[in-house]
Amino acid sequence: MKTTNTFICLGAFILIQSAGLAQGVPNYIDTYVGNGSITVNKIAGSTNQIYSPTDLDFHPTFANMELWVINRSTENLGGNTVTIYDAGEPTQTSVYKKDDNSWHFMSLPTGIAFSENGNWANSTGVYDANHNGGAAFTGPALWSSDMAVYAQPSGGNGSHLDMLHLSPYCQGIAAEVDNIFWVFDGYTNDIVRYDFGGDHGPGGADHDNGKVRRYSDDAVAKDPNNEIVSHLELDANAQWLYVVDHGNQRVIRIDITTGSNLGGTPNYPSPETLAEYAEYTGYTQETVVSGLSKPAGIDIVENRMIVSEYESGEIIIYDISTMPAVELDRIASGYNTVQGVTIGPKGYIWFVDESSRGVYRVEVPNLEVNELTASANFTLFPNPSSGDVQLNVKNKIDATIEVRDLQGKLVTVETISGQTLTMNLNVLPGMYFVTMIADEFNSVTQRLVIK
Repeated sequence: MKTTNTFICLGAFILIQSAGLAQGVPNYIDTYVGNGSITVNKIAGSTNQIYSPTDLDFHPTFANMELWVINRSTENLGGNTVTIYDAGEPTQTSVYKKDDNSWHFMSLPTGIAFSENGNWANSTGVYDANHNGGAAFTGPALWSSDMAVYAQPSGGNGSHLDMLHLSPYCQGIAAEVDNIFWVFDGYTNDIVRYDFGGDHGPGGADHDNGKVRRYSDDAVAKDPNNEIVSHLELDANAQWLYVVDHGNQRVIRIDITTGSNLGGTPNYPSPETLAEYAEYTGYTQETVVSGLSKPAGIDIVENRMIVSEYESGEIIIYDISTMPAVELDRIASGYNTVQGVTIGPKGYIWFVDESSRGVYRVEVPNLEVNELTASANFTLFPNPSSGDVQLNVKNKIDATIEVRDLQGKLVTVETISGQTLTMNLNVLPGMYFVTMIADEFNSVTQRLVIK
């Protein structure tokens, strides 16, 4: 396999939509299986201030092709992020940002995960975020993706929106919905669900409405050297949480709709007052795959799973329609410190490699021709609009219409059966994205300005 360092133009932008957390991600993974023409292209590196990257995730508003990369840095300095706009396109730009208080809220970050409300959270890989030799005190932190908020001065606590402190040595993180995230607790060997609730706002310190549940039936294990991360991913139906259990060389999955409160005091004492703190047991857990070497990253799209092997640099493709999963192929990346991996809006596989300070896209020829246009293009009139908008389609179509704001939050869902649809949008002025979804892999998005 050839490795290059070029940008590949994918042509006109098409936004593909599907339900759940994998919103917008088309399933072209089988295109990689048995393909002898795969290339690995470096999209960003040290010139973009990528260094010691551990994870990456796309902002849920896919129209911007906005890719966020999180750098580990050092414990006392704290981590930082690089946001890549139009990732992989000739128009690509990037922005480096570091919060003044990332030494606490983003110390040795191991993962980044976006929720569909536009907020994101990082897992912290440190034992004590205060670095004072005292008791363990750290956990996931919540942030805004609004650049007017994130990493901007906000009192004495930086710009973070919230933080809870019950998981030292966090190894990875996955989003559920709104401000709810799951983490791999490398200290207690539990999987932990964090519900930040209504966040306290930039720089605040009120954690009273936080809800934390520990899932402790089985002991996961981190990398004993605290180098290789253990990422998580929730499937699109918000049922199965897939977890890279690095220390046990496997991937497991937990049915998050099962389990019950054990009662009593959880196995890790809470250092703060919370609205709920419980230990859950009796949930359904399955082994997805075992016998891995040094697994790190993971992503899911429909019935396909990809897992990155840190040292060999392989990206393994699995069929997860049956359990245990069936291995379909292995992609040799050519790198040997591969951490996070993700499937991007156009179906390509992306990953970060720590030692080469790189963000990479795994490509196959002509994958972009699978990006189908919708059955018919549409127009919006007037645009800009005061809120009353007519959507016109050239050819008759039965389709779903979704309107989302800049943060990816769903504003309304309509249906069209024919050639016209009138929408009355009672929303604040700004930019919105209108998506016509003809079927699972067939949609088109246009921008709408409300004045």
